Amino acid sequence: MNKFFTVNRIILVLILMLAAMLRFWNLGNVPPSASMDEASIGYNAYSVLKTGGDEYGKFPLISQRSYDDWRRSTYLLLVVPSVALLGLNVIAVRLPSVLLSILTVWATYHIALLLFTKQSKFSSNFALLSAFLLAISPWHIYISRLGHESNACLSFLVFGVLFFLRGLKNIRFLFLSIVFFTLSMISYYSGQVFIPLFAFGLLYIFRRDLSTLVLSNKKILILFVISAVLLVPIFWAIFSPEALVRFRGTSTFSPEAHSELFNEQVLLRNKAVEDRNIFGIVYYNRRLFPLKVFLEGYIAHFNANWLFTNPSSDSFKAPHIGLLYVWEIPFILIGIAAFLLSPDVDPKIKKLILLWFFLAPVPASIATQVPHAMRSYNFLPTWQILTAFGLVYAVSKLPRSKAVILTFITVSVAVGFVSFCKNYFIVFPKEQSNSFHYALSKAIPYVLSLEKDYQKVIFSNKDSLRQSYMVFLYYSHFDPSLYQRLGGTGSGGFAETHSFARYEFRPISWEKDQLLSNTLFVGNASDFPKQLNGTVFTDLDGEGAIAVVQR
Repeated sequence: MNKFFTVNRIILVLILMLAAMLRFWNLGNVPPSASMDEASIGYNAYSVLKTGGDEYGKFPLISQRSYDDWRRSTYLLLVVPSVALLGLNVIAVRLPSVLLSILTVWATYHIALLLFTKQSKFSSNFALLSAFLLAISPWHIYISRLGHESNACLSFLVFGVLFFLRGLKNIRFLFLSIVFFTLSMISYYSGQVFIPLFAFGLLYIFRRDLSTLVLSNKKILILFVISAVLLVPIFWAIFSPEALVRFRGTSTFSPEAHSELFNEQVLLRNKAVEDRNIFGIVYYNRRLFPLKVFLEGYIAHFNANWLFTNPSSDSFKAPHIGLLYVWEIPFILIGIAAFLLSPDVDPKIKKLILLWFFLAPVPASIATQVPHAMRSYNFLPTWQILTAFGLVYAVSKLPRSKAVILTFITVSVAVGFVSFCKNYFIVFPKEQSNSFHYALSKAIPYVLSLEKDYQKVIFSNKDSLRQSYMVFLYYSHFDPSLYQRLGGTGSGGFAETHSFARYEFRPISWEKDQLLSNTLFVGNASDFPKQLNGTVFTDLDGEGAIAVVQR
């Protein structure tokens, strides 16, 4: 038995090494440069490190104003130590996300083990396979390599589940569970919706276990009371009017978010009224419109085309690759059926996994742009757990076909994994470099080498240069103390103009701006006449050109 567990530990270490390699490999160049959000997180972490305040001169305890979308600041604060250690660069911004993702693979293994009432070779293989599938998951790899708060939200959720399950047997872990669930809730907007619903579900499912713990040890009651008191100001902060700006801006319940569809519904209802169609009058009632939009968005997250393919360069997907591997489809279906029917899995644990699985798309479904891979990122690792269950079940229940199944799995995993690596590490940087301000990242050092010769430097803030003020602050390592003395950011709104020192960030109107002298312009190629000579910087695909024009 000891030899068996030793082998398991070795395999787990190898899986974690694979996860680390896939997340650290060429991290500074894939994605090819800092995204708009990464630039904001990085520079504001740098500002907090140097001045104790963000670009607005405020300490971002729960939320950070950013582009006037009030993003959660938990991940930003995690980036501060890595910026202190590595300097202001994209690796420092992405490092906490990568480290958390590797720990999430480890935690998934231990959660999978705890699903079973008794440990066996089946449960051990299932746990190892769950961790392995998450380690090579296209969905997890893509987002874990971004310096973004969504990965912290998922990681803290997984840690919270792990310590909750352990806390059912040892109450000392329950406090850690509460801490991690709280961190998940204040890390990203999806957690703000998901965690309260998930927590209420856990309290209901495990109500008898928790009541037994409370009655057997009054300290746990004190713990819950203290935790509830501490959570009050946190809930107050995350549900304040300013903190809900992002939700209001992305809410799918507003008719303006689906103006064409809403207008169509109004016309259909008017027609139903004219025809005295009772069914149509009820079905097309405007009060039911938000519910219909929510249900359509929710169901879209289970669409096989969205999950397993990428025909149109969907957001947060590697080119030509889905969020899940195609070969996983039969094992997901087998896994769901076997998981539900298995007598070896605690019925309460089954309810926990199903609760997690079906709640995961809810945050994305109340926002626009559905289905959305980042907002539904809390799906993980439930897909991998169900797939692993199906794989292990198929092998264990069909011993005569074991060799065939293992051969099929091995070949399928190898082909799918190689295809993902090719499309993510080679194709993705070229095809999607525009989304990461690649051309601008190359133009800014050139601008810095010339700026001393000019009285004014004007950056466009449209199209490929959206939020160019922040990208400039990030790549120039502009002194945060000086920036705050110059007034800092007045408004980060997506359409706002900015100016400080000799720099202006606004739309370029060449008909008027060509009259300016002693000025350096940085704009989209379309901002200038074609015959105008300028230095051009392109994305890795040769498109999305940015021009630097000297006047």
